[in-house]
Parts: sequence; C-alpha cells; structure tokens
Amino acid sequence: MKSSPYSEGIKELRAGHLENAQRLVDQVKQRGDATVEELQAMAFAMDEHDQRGFATEFLREALKQQPSAVEPACLLAMFHLEKQEDAQAAEVLKPALASSPAHPKANLCMAMALAKTEAARARAHLARAAKDTDEDVRQQAEALDKALAEHEPR
Repeated sequence: MKSSPYSEGIKELRAGHLENAQRLVDQVKQRGDATVEELQAMAFAMDEHDQRGFATEFLREALKQQPSAVEPACLLAMFHLEKQEDAQAAEVLKPALASSPAHPKANLCMAMALAKTEAARARAHLARAAKDTDEDVRQQAEALDKALAEHEPR
C-alpha cells in the first residue's frame, strides 16, 4: 500500500528534511483532497518544526472543509491568542462551540479569548471546561478563573 503525500511529508519533517517535506506539502495542496484529520496532522508537524505560516494555512483549510471541527479550531485560536488576536480567536471558535457546546478544550480556548473583554462570558466557558476529565484542562481553567477573580471580582 502506497503512503499518501501528507504522511510522507510528516515523515520528512520529523526526519528534518524540510525541503522534501515542502515539496510533499505542495503536492497535498495541489491535490486538494486531504481530510480534516490529515490537514490537522500536517499543521501539527509544521508547527513542531517552526513553520507556523504553513501550519496556519493547513488549519484554515481544515476549517474551510469543516468549520465546526474542534481540534483545528482550538489550535488556530491558540495561534491567534499568542499574537494577542483575541477577537479572531473567538471567531474561529464560534462554529466549533455551536456544534459542540460542552467541549471542554473549546470552552477553555473561548474563555481565554474573552478573558480581557468579557469576563462574565469567559467564566461561563470556564465552568464548562472545569468539568473535563483531563486534569491539565481543569488546571488551566482554574488558573484562568483565579486570574479573572484578581482583576475582575465576581
């Protein structure tokens, strides 16, 4: 069975062969038939190798295909948050939360996006995130809730 260009691209990236990976990435783009999961995997691989621009392109393409996809939305939102683009992060997350309103990670990301401007809405999202079974998500939600309480008491 032959490997797809996207999986070959990831292998090349992990091996440190950026030029070969770029060639394979270009093939994936030209074909235009990568799944949301494949695009997300390429985004992760690109980001791991400090190729944020390419990672962002893959996430945007994944969200064009499936605007409600939670994982690509969360990752793209985090990229926006890192650049202090809170409004853009919130916009990216809206379709994901519309289809999965209880998703803990999406709620945590939305709370981060709203924390500076809409503390009450941020806390509502934090309450959903705090219900997650993932301890890391719960701890992040608690930490953000404490920070919000310091700056804007309930």
